[in-house]
Amino acid sequence: MTFLFRQYRYQILDFLFSEVIIIQDKRWYKLIPDLKELIYRIYTLQPFAEQTTLCFANDQTIQKLNCQFRNKNKPTNVLTFEHPDTQSYGGDIILALETIQKESRRARKPMRHHLTHLIFHGLLHLEGYDHLKCNETKTMEMKESYLLGKIGIPNPWKNSSFGSI
Repeated sequence: MTFLFRQYRYQILDFLFSEVIIIQDKRWYKLIPDLKELIYRIYTLQPFAEQTTLCFANDQTIQKLNCQFRNKNKPTNVLTFEHPDTQSYGGDIILALETIQKESRRARKPMRHHLTHLIFHGLLHLEGYDHLKCNETKTMEMKESYLLGKIGIPNPWKNSSFGSI
């Protein structure tokens, strides 16, 4: 790796972690020690819109948000909130540590793989992808599989116990 590339990469990491990333629950660092590098890899494949924030939270936080905004008083793995200005992409992606951990264990998949999938999932929602209709679901799943494959993560939809997100 050249010095210039390394310097550029760390400038992006510094930017992401000062402007875009919120680590609300510090346990994320223990469970995903290379979290900064993972986010950088995701960013290089699916750059975040300027108004995007990733929040690494826990079940308690996401349950409150899920209840307040979706009338579902339970935690979920990821919540995505589009930027209110419809002229720009971006928004907030909130990830729930314990739920993602449980789902990973249940599916016998590395938590890092599942987390990466959910980040891509949230980013695609912010770009306008959805999974409310069958044809939308297929398109979104194909895009997720493609992005995950680019960083060596197997297709989550093959032999999956996750089901649709």
